[in-house]
Amino acid sequence: MIAVTFALPEESKDFIGELHHHAQTLEGSLPIVLGNINGSEIVVCHTGVGPDSARNMIGTLLSQHRPRCLISSGFAGALDPHLVCGDLVVGENFSDPVLLHACRLLASDPCIYGKLATEPRVVATVEAKAALARESGAVAVDMETQTIRELCVRAGVPMLSLRAISDTAQQALPIPFEVWFDPATQKPRTLPLLRHLATHPGAIGPFARFVRGVVIAREQLTRHLLRLAGTV
Repeated sequence: MIAVTFALPEESKDFIGELHHHAQTLEGSLPIVLGNINGSEIVVCHTGVGPDSARNMIGTLLSQHRPRCLISSGFAGALDPHLVCGDLVVGENFSDPVLLHACRLLASDPCIYGKLATEPRVVATVEAKAALARESGAVAVDMETQTIRELCVRAGVPMLSLRAISDTAQQALPIPFEVWFDPATQKPRTLPLLRHLATHPGAIGPFARFVRGVVIAREQLTRHLLRLAGTV
């Protein structure tokens, strides 16, 4: 069994659509999706956004399953100004050396290998991204991978860190995180988002560009995950 984790269904929906015989199930308090690709059994788990939710979900997953490896995937914000939406980043600092080697051997590997930073809060502005890049030396940032890695090490499960860039280093997040997402329920806030766009029409264009970046990131991430599933 290979475990593949995403923060939210918005990141995973294309990948789940490619699983053969996929079905959602509830194991205790943990909703997962089971399926297979190229003869490999896949379990998909959504961690939620942030370290606290990831710790709870991954802890439950690893207490119920013993995958031969785990791919921590999803979206990330670029810190390196050369990265564009859809670029795939393998976090070398969070990945098992054997899985890193297998990933590099993959034909037509499109990934960029470098350091991934994990922050407990959204890095929302261009200035904050630049400061984090200087401080950390990382090429991209997310909110869950370090926590997932710690739990995998404790459980003895090899992990590969794979993230798709959804917003560039030159791109501020167009909507404040607390407006469109509720961390308590781990769900988007649709009405507050629409109200914000209605009262801040200048955000509509940047938000549309952000959504296009998310779509590109999801497509590229899905394509590479399908390749990886038959390799690792």
